[in-house]
Amino acid sequence: MEENNPNNKPQFAIFDKIVSLPVIRIVKPLYEWKKAFWIYCFLGFISTVSNYVFAVVFADGLGIAGSIANVAAWILSTFISFVLFRYFYFDRTDNSFFNELIKFASARIFTLLFETLMIFIFVDHMHIDMKIIKAILIPVTAILNYFISKLFVFKNKAK
Repeated sequence: MEENNPNNKPQFAIFDKIVSLPVIRIVKPLYEWKKAFWIYCFLGFISTVSNYVFAVVFADGLGIAGSIANVAAWILSTFISFVLFRYFYFDRTDNSFFNELIKFASARIFTLLFETLMIFIFVDHMHIDMKIIKAILIPVTAILNYFISKLFVFKNKAK
C-alpha cells in the first residue's frame, strides 16, 4: 500500500466493505476514484446532520434561543465529529485521545463563534427561520473545519 495515497488508509476498510455490498456496488467506481473525498463527505454529513438536528430540536422543539441552541448543538456534534474523524478518516497521531479532543474542540471554536454570531443576527434579531440559516452556514463551516482539522489537529508532532 502506498503510504502517501490518501485513498489507501487502513481505517477506510469498513467503507470498502460497505461499497462492495450488492445494492451499493453500483457506485464503487465513483467511490474508488476519490475515496478519501467521499469518506470525508459521508462523515461530515453525519456530523452536519447531527448539528442541524440538535440545533433545530433545541430551538424549535424546546424553545431555546437560537444562539444558545446552536452552542448546545455544537458541543454534542463536535464530540460526534471528533470521534468519527479520529477513527475513520485522519491518520493516527502520537497524541492522546484527550489531547486531540481538546485541540479539535479548541480549533472549532472559531467556526462556532462565527456561526453563533450569524444565528444571533439572523435568527434571534431578524427572525429568519433557524433551518434556513443553518442550511446556509453548513458549507462554510464544513470547509473551514476540514482545513482546521487537517492543519492543526490531526498531524503528528514529528512532522
